[in-house]
Amino acid sequence: MEFQKIKIEEKEYYIVDSIQNFRAEDSFIHRDNKLKIFKGNGEARKYVGSYTGNNGDKLKHFFEYDRWGDTKIEGNRTYPMIQKQCFFSKSNLLKYLYDARVEYYEQEQIYNNDISFNFQKNIEIINALEENILSFEIYDVSDFIDSKRGNRGYIRSDNDIWDIWRKLILPQISYLSILKLLPVDNSSSHPLYYFRTLLDYQFRSIVHSKLSSSSFDIISQDKETKKKELKKSISREGAGKYRKKVIENMPQCPFTQISDDRLLIASHIKPYNICMKEDNVKEATDYLNGLALSPTYDKLFDQGYITFTDKGELLCGTQLSAYTWEKLNINPNAKNKMRIYPEDREEYLEFHRQNVFQDNIDDMV
Repeated sequence: MEFQKIKIEEKEYYIVDSIQNFRAEDSFIHRDNKLKIFKGNGEARKYVGSYTGNNGDKLKHFFEYDRWGDTKIEGNRTYPMIQKQCFFSKSNLLKYLYDARVEYYEQEQIYNNDISFNFQKNIEIINALEENILSFEIYDVSDFIDSKRGNRGYIRSDNDIWDIWRKLILPQISYLSILKLLPVDNSSSHPLYYFRTLLDYQFRSIVHSKLSSSSFDIISQDKETKKKELKKSISREGAGKYRKKVIENMPQCPFTQISDDRLLIASHIKPYNICMKEDNVKEATDYLNGLALSPTYDKLFDQGYITFTDKGELLCGTQLSAYTWEKLNINPNAKNKMRIYPEDREEYLEFHRQNVFQDNIDDMV
């Protein structure tokens, strides 16, 4: 089996396994960021799933640890170490904050406190960290095997970076991805566990048009009204022409080879809302700022799970499991990767790689 690769701080790793969708439940969130509907201060232990049945087998295999919930010795509570080779990366934490900045300031969810005061403080805390790789160990703090709910696996750490991480993340709209890695230059070594924090796509700052891309100043009411009117006008008059030109230029989906235009979406490369935020009608309606994709692949591209190089070669992110890629009929490791013909789209593709693609483009191998 050929594993997908990732580069972290100039070192290459194989992704041998992953768990991609641990939600940031409110019970784990630090009290500074808790939602109004929930009470309490939050606890530092993170739920990672059931340790019985099939899920338990997956947890045991993934973490290479089989003592879940067996944390009593002679009646006393113990906290066995699960793994000591775990780490966050400074770049991922900063990227998460950048993605979340609109939610910090606009607060579409209802929080106990005004969390806008936390954003700059958190940026400064992360920037002040001296290391780019932030190592820690995790311990088993699961429910006891003999308790009524004795199948809930929890982890925590006593490292300071664990507490810093808890203060960054926002409830319900954030999730934890853990990549199990082996160094390419020493694949027989013990695995490492890369903890990454990610944000739901709909809450990423790239999706929002309320704030400018360069500051947090609210757009004036008159300007906002004019933009809405212009957007409606373009939607009525330009959308059909834009779609027709995109499909004429790219008459089939490169993934499925579907050419029935009823099943094709003219997917913007540089997002439409960003073009309109910049008052750039030309880019919003430019057929070269579009790819013809069938719906599933449109969503993969639109939400930044995949992107393309300037040569048109497919780049797959690391947010999805190997199983999901297989079902999508995409091989992230293919030597002769599927490609598009990107002529005159290079500037738009560069924007997509740097701003929409959910992975750090510099980490791709």
